[in-house]
Amino acid sequence: MGFNLGAFLGGAARGGSQVLDERRAQADRDKVTKEERQWQLATENRANARAKKARRASDAKALEEQIGTMVALGMPADAARAVAKNGVGAMKVAIGDLKYGRENGVNAASYYTMGQKGLLQGDPSTAIKAAEPAGLVIDSEGIRNMYGAVDEDYTSHNEQIRAITNKQLNLTPDSDAFKQLHITNKQLNLTPDSDAFKQLQTQREALYTDLAAIAGAKDTSDGEDARLFTTSSVVTNVASARAAALANYDVSMNIETSVRTNIDGKGVQINIADLDAANFLDGTAGKVGDPFMNNSIVTLRTQAQNKLQSIAFAKISADPDNVNKTVKEFSQSPSAIDERNLDEGQIIKIPATDDNGQPKPGVFKRFMWTGIPNPSLDGRPYVYLFEGA
Repeated sequence: MGFNLGAFLGGAARGGSQVLDERRAQADRDKVTKEERQWQLATENRANARAKKARRASDAKALEEQIGTMVALGMPADAARAVAKNGVGAMKVAIGDLKYGRENGVNAASYYTMGQKGLLQGDPSTAIKAAEPAGLVIDSEGIRNMYGAVDEDYTSHNEQIRAITNKQLNLTPDSDAFKQLHITNKQLNLTPDSDAFKQLQTQREALYTDLAAIAGAKDTSDGEDARLFTTSSVVTNVASARAAALANYDVSMNIETSVRTNIDGKGVQINIADLDAANFLDGTAGKVGDPFMNNSIVTLRTQAQNKLQSIAFAKISADPDNVNKTVKEFSQSPSAIDERNLDEGQIIKIPATDDNGQPKPGVFKRFMWTGIPNPSLDGRPYVYLFEGA
């Protein structure tokens, strides 16, 4: 069989051409794939850039709101921005100081000032030195004095109380440990009927007892009022008591910010819950005898009573002729059966009596029914309004 050189060369040429065509096609495909990948990466980068921009805008808005809060509470704007540079935690602490100061008549903003870095205040060389950026100066000692010193003997107990209280706060109505609620009275507070909550409460009660014993063993002959509770323990105890009482009315409260939700139309119930919380604290943390804790309880009760009085007066003014039966009149103090039929916030009118228990002709006392024992009224479940015709 002969060898055809021409046919061989022709076949080789066709084979080489086919290989070149496949290589070109692959190169084209690679080019398209590369361009598609670059387009995809560019699209993803643009999306990421937009997301980052949105996050920065959101963070900037939140930052400005925090700064605005500090300024509204009295801190100079430059100091507020300096605090903000130290992060969210620093702003939270500063806002807490400012709020506490405002509530207790202290200008806490004065503890946050701007001073020249590296220079003593009043340094005569300031004028000839190169100006340096102002730095934040925090008067930590002043802040500590504002809150008051707490004896180190109480520190461990305070931390345990805080930890236990936080555990109790986690026993929300959505948790397995807080499924059953026990109602002691229609108007009284709901108490968790779970073993976990009861065990924690027993531990907390024991710590209160220990704190009182420590305080009783102290030599107080110097006349100084000792701090038994840290500020954080007081705030946490009060907030947890309020949150538990509010749960009776399906009102939830953020423990850190005290912001309440689902409060529409529940002005009476919310303040009655605060009265309930004050009574609970009286029987627990109040027994320790810490002045700051007791003042906080008194403030909670007084503010709630004042608000209930305002609500009652507004109701009476809106119905001067009592056509809507805003005020329910009794010929004598309501009996236990009468009280069970009263609604929260009901205003009642009963004849006034003198010191000998004799009626004063044409004179009456008005009260608002709360269902919560009132220490200032011998434990009667009312808020006093006024006496008159």
